[in-house]
Amino acid sequence: MKHFATLVIILWITLMSSRLYGQAEGYDTTIVHQDGRVMRIRIIGTDTIFVATIPEVVVKAPRVFANDEEYRQYMRYRRYATDVLPYAIQSIKLYRQYQEETEGMKHGKAKKHARLMQKDVKEDFTNPLKDLTRTQGKILVKMIERHLNTPMYDVLKNVRGGFTAAKWQAVGRLYGYDLKAGYTPGEDKILDMILGDFEINIE
Repeated sequence: MKHFATLVIILWITLMSSRLYGQAEGYDTTIVHQDGRVMRIRIIGTDTIFVATIPEVVVKAPRVFANDEEYRQYMRYRRYATDVLPYAIQSIKLYRQYQEETEGMKHGKAKKHARLMQKDVKEDFTNPLKDLTRTQGKILVKMIERHLNTPMYDVLKNVRGGFTAAKWQAVGRLYGYDLKAGYTPGEDKILDMILGDFEINIE
């Protein structure tokens, strides 16, 4: 497991996406990859329509760096954040929808429904995610944790239960990850800058 954080996201998105797919009525909604971006298309009869949300534009003051190395790290993180932002947005949307649609539902029923579309969604996301670097995976996880204000461990526990969350926590420890820690501002100055620059706004 070279890129543990990426594998966690693959597991999460795989489980979440079935909730979204399962609610579609009268049309087919599919994930596609266009020019390196994740896009959602809606197929109605013989018509194919791209479905997208125009992000809010935030203007920020220029960044100030202590030295050239800090600037280079910032620019590298920015490239990585651009790559993983679509996956973070999709994951957050799906998790929010999962929470709404499974409210009051027995855990066993929710898990059964979540497995129905697992294969198709895994095919959509595994290939682009499996090539992410360790740092890209870290940024992706922290984007999600920051927006949800919830550690990845708690997200997995909510979706799959305590046993599965504990298993992934144990595996993560072997690779230097603590899924219970969540996002903590101040631990990584450059990461804080990037997450501030790529603020996720989802209504």
